[in-house]
Order: sequence, then structure tokens, then C-alpha cells
Amino acid sequence: MTSLTMGKRFTLTKRTKKLFLEKLKKDVEFLAQLKIMDYSLLVGIHDVERAEQDEMEFEDEEDEGESDGAGGQVTGSCGTPPDSPGNILNSSRPLALGEFDPTIDVYAIKSHENSQRKEVYFLGIIDILTHYDAKKKAAHAAKTVKHGAGAEISTVNPEQYSKRFVEFITSILT
Repeated sequence: MTSLTMGKRFTLTKRTKKLFLEKLKKDVEFLAQLKIMDYSLLVGIHDVERAEQDEMEFEDEEDEGESDGAGGQVTGSCGTPPDSPGNILNSSRPLALGEFDPTIDVYAIKSHENSQRKEVYFLGIIDILTHYDAKKKAAHAAKTVKHGAGAEISTVNPEQYSKRFVEFITSILT
């Protein structure tokens, strides 16, 4: 389901929107140079308020003393061992829910503080394996003949695709 279908808009600060669109433009320009098309933007949405509520419920369960009978340890608690080599939880300062370390979570973007919901967006371009080859060029030519040169057709060259892609993403960011 696309954000267009859902009617979803993503509320960012002006600075964050500008920085994100600059990165996105560089990425799609690179893909266009490689003659790649038909990619998508995958958006993961972390609902911070729901996570906070879940955390409070988990803490309430801990306080009630639910245990698995093995030395009073709380059931359901799992995680990376503290001495694990790649444990990012060993940071100098603990992070609150909805916060993230931009040096680790480079694809995470916080929603604007005035947005309806407190969210963190995780973004990435996916489906980058479609080359604009002879088959795609033939499909473009056939659709142009069938629908006319001015028609909006789905099979376009990578430069047009990247421009249309950035325009669409820009339109859903507020």
C-alpha cells in the first residue's frame, strides 16, 4: 500500500525536509546514471507514543513481580548481552523512547514537534534492480504509440523516472 493510497503525509521540520530531499536527489541521480528505474521508497513508521505506552505496561508487569520461577527474573525480557561486541546500548547516555543516535540510525527522521503524532520515520530506497534496457525502451515506445506522446505513461527513461519520483516524495512531505 502506498502513502498515496493511504493519504499519509509526513510532517518534518523545514531543515530536516531540505536535508532529506538533498540526500534523496543525490541517490536518485546516481540511480539514473546507472540507468536504474522502478524503485520505491520504503517508509517504516515508529509510533513513539505507542512505544511509550508499551514500555509503561512492561514496567508495570515487572513491578508486579511476574517471574519465570528461575531466580526471580522477569519473563519476556530479552536483549543483547551487555558485553556483546556490537552492543549499541553501551552508549555514554541512555536514549529515551523516540530518541535515536544519528551516527547509528542514519536513516531515522523524527516527525515535526507540531505533528499530530510523535513518530520516527525510517526511510530507504528499495527495488533498485530494474535496468532501463531494450525491453523497457520498447515498452515505452509501444505505450507512446498507443496513448500518445503527451500521455502520462509508466515506462519512462530513468531521468524522467527520478524526476517524477522526487516530485512525488516532495508532495507527501509537509
